[in-house]
Amino acid sequence: MEVKFAEYRFLRDQLILYKHYEIVPLKHTQALLLDYFLAQPSGIHSKDAIMSSVWKDKVVSEQVVFQTISQLRAIFGSNAIKTFSKKGYQWQIAIEEAVPALDDTAQDNQTPDSQAAEISSSKTKSISHSLWLAVAFFGLVLVGGYFLLSQSTEKLSINLVQKAAVTQSPIDDFSTLAKQAIDSQAIFNTKLVSPVHSARQAFAAPQLTWHQSKLPNIEWLLWSESFSSPKGIFLDYGLSKGIMHWRGYLFGKTKEQLASKLAKRLAELNQFALFSNDNQKLDISSLTSMLKEAPEDPDLLLQLAEYYLDVKQYEVAITYANKLITLDDSYSFTPYRAKGLWLTAEAYKQRRKYDLANNTLNEMAATLKDTPLRALTYDYFHAKAWVLRSLGNFDKVFEVLDQGLDYSLKHDDPLMLFELHITYSILAKKAGDDHKKYAHLNEAQSLLLRHNLHESNFAVVYYHFAIFTKDKAKELPYLEKILTLPRTARNGWIIDDAIEKVIDQYIVDKKYEQAISLLNEQQSESAKYMFSWAKIYQATEEHQQARSYFEKAFELARLDYDAHIGSHAAFALYAMSMQQPERQAEYLDYLERNASKQWLNEQMSHLH
Repeated sequence: MEVKFAEYRFLRDQLILYKHYEIVPLKHTQALLLDYFLAQPSGIHSKDAIMSSVWKDKVVSEQVVFQTISQLRAIFGSNAIKTFSKKGYQWQIAIEEAVPALDDTAQDNQTPDSQAAEISSSKTKSISHSLWLAVAFFGLVLVGGYFLLSQSTEKLSINLVQKAAVTQSPIDDFSTLAKQAIDSQAIFNTKLVSPVHSARQAFAAPQLTWHQSKLPNIEWLLWSESFSSPKGIFLDYGLSKGIMHWRGYLFGKTKEQLASKLAKRLAELNQFALFSNDNQKLDISSLTSMLKEAPEDPDLLLQLAEYYLDVKQYEVAITYANKLITLDDSYSFTPYRAKGLWLTAEAYKQRRKYDLANNTLNEMAATLKDTPLRALTYDYFHAKAWVLRSLGNFDKVFEVLDQGLDYSLKHDDPLMLFELHITYSILAKKAGDDHKKYAHLNEAQSLLLRHNLHESNFAVVYYHFAIFTKDKAKELPYLEKILTLPRTARNGWIIDDAIEKVIDQYIVDKKYEQAISLLNEQQSESAKYMFSWAKIYQATEEHQQARSYFEKAFELARLDYDAHIGSHAAFALYAMSMQQPERQAEYLDYLERNASKQWLNEQMSHLH
């Protein structure tokens, strides 16, 4: 039996999923769970019913169910399966109804005369209907042709950022050459614009860069950073429109060849419908549809590897990253191989396979050797330092960071220097070295001021001044200052953590209205957001509301593999379930598997 929904077809007998005409690989339990939902799409299915049907006699934990549901959501979208608190889960994507078969019984009961009359009438109606269809079709062709003709003169607007403000590009007139090459295709209307800040900063905060450029909603921003070598020129380019952004690499022997390749690449992205005005955000559905058109496109493989890393499907992320690594062994493909190795190392690190991560980063360093790719080299230094820290080798940590600082000074890269000093400060704190901790934090702040780096970078400085201080009264002003800064991809987690800490302090000070006002500004569906609401309701002794929000936070944290929020929410629910020993046992089981023993013992001592 075949079930159709959205752009998918699922063959229930074979447990095979198609997206259009391409098979979507599913693990066996994923396919069984999907089949279970599609068999009864309108029902709300309890956790126990799902475990009994999908896993049958196998003994598995609740976490396996949550993980498999999370994996299906990653494929079909976060809204594909809805959670009903204390009840279960329900399928949300509409199922296409089967076309009803013709009623042969009524035909069989007709007389020959009545059948002949009906056939004659049917032919007359058919001819008349066909004429009308022909006229309508011809009219549509005329209207469609006119529409396409009128649209063909409308070009996509791309604003090409001229030479970066901070770095000295080896191809100062590249922007002009690129504009000429792009305009020659008659697809885009290209304008040269001045940079709002460096290309490195634009890559760190593409959405903010686009907004600060004050462009119309339908126009794109394109910026680039070039790296010259004796063999040719690498171009790291970025595209942004609102919350949509794209990044890729090109290589050319000359700047003229590079400009031509950039123009060709934009035309390819146009064929992928990247520039469609209907697109708001690149989701997994859009990426897989694009990959169908170009299954070996390196940018798409990179985007998919990054997506699956973000949603914590590490094996899938490694699969796409490995495909990228082995796709091309030429010098021109070096950025993609290095990026694929970095993503693989990140996936290993998240899985706590630190030796594998370290080996992969060694391969990344060998790949980048004798190349001018500074941004990727910074990614290596940063990742290597954190992996060595996880391996407990702090002497090597500081050795790698010192190498990174020397490299950044040699290439006069203030933003890279700033980020490495921040990393140095954090890891020095973890090593218990207060001298290095403050020395590098102060150096990072000095770089911000000397080089006029973007204000969003102050978030990490204020954050560390806050967490380094031992006086809570002095911590709050730093945290409140963070909340006034623009959000970027790199400081988003800092702002979220600052919000949590500020709300905690407001609760301590009984400033509940300020805490609620701050939360109302966020409007999030995250576990951290739900947990903050729960704490406010708990502080104001609205226990039923508090419990409801702790449960929401706990469920979302498990789906997102957020052990920090999950453990805090689980302990709160454990404490609130004194009269429900069975529920307490569930929460305690989660805590014993996910929380550190020291933290759990401390919480239990406070409880008793």
